[in-house]
Amino acid sequence: MQVVCPKCKAKLKFDPAKILSEAAKFKCPGCASVLRFRKQEKYPGVKEEAVEKPAENGTKGRNARQFKRVRFKKKVLVDNQIMVEALDISENGLYLHTGRSFDDGAIVEVGIPTMQGGFDLKVRARVKHNHRGIGMGLEFVGLDEKQKIQLQTLISELDESAAKELEDRRKILLVGGTDTARNIMKSKLVLDGFYVMQATKAEEVFSILKNEPPDAMVIDWQEKAFNSKGVLTKIKENPEYDAIIKVVISTLTDAYVQRDIMNAGVHRYLAKMDTNPVKLSSILTQLIDKRDG
Repeated sequence: MQVVCPKCKAKLKFDPAKILSEAAKFKCPGCASVLRFRKQEKYPGVKEEAVEKPAENGTKGRNARQFKRVRFKKKVLVDNQIMVEALDISENGLYLHTGRSFDDGAIVEVGIPTMQGGFDLKVRARVKHNHRGIGMGLEFVGLDEKQKIQLQTLISELDESAAKELEDRRKILLVGGTDTARNIMKSKLVLDGFYVMQATKAEEVFSILKNEPPDAMVIDWQEKAFNSKGVLTKIKENPEYDAIIKVVISTLTDAYVQRDIMNAGVHRYLAKMDTNPVKLSSILTQLIDKRDG
């Protein structure tokens, strides 16, 4: 099992079978934060984030990551004088993009626009994570019922808006390969208007195919965590996935390997050394346009 430190994003791997208790505390080697590891996984095989401690605001043990975070690219007003751009928001807090420095634990007032014409929702928040020169995470404190309802309404509206926007975006699933390689491809694809999902395990692949089928998937043939050929063969055997375009990227270029890849039900083989994100984005666009006729 892999968990991610919410503060410094360090990735830590554990073997749940070796932990006897249901939960264990440990210190992050990256930032020394005291984190808690939960033995049970709600979704086996899916990466989870470690939590620092239960959230406040009367949430009875719920932590920040249990609140749905939605995109919120708007200006907010901090301490009635500093205009800052927010990136996302949840019922528990929000993340701001700012080069300003704030002390961890400091309490600030945040004016949030829930409608046109001003910062009508004003709440108090504690600085939880201050990434100097980049941004900071805030946790709301002391919310009254009216403020909670305003936040819930805002988040619901943002979520609906995002869902409508997503309906018009083509979905791409990136499977396997290194985190760096996937993130480089993702950056270009998102810039070109695609909605990008990622999977690093076979069970994640089939969970996404079942619940949120993409227009196309790009799979690394040399992935070591699972058998790429086996995954593609299983997909080929299910007519439900016929409309999904399958693209394989491989470091191997001999004719035998290419034939093996195409026999697995792949629409396009690409040599890794000759495929940059710009080329990949262009090819995916062409394949999807051709499919949609």
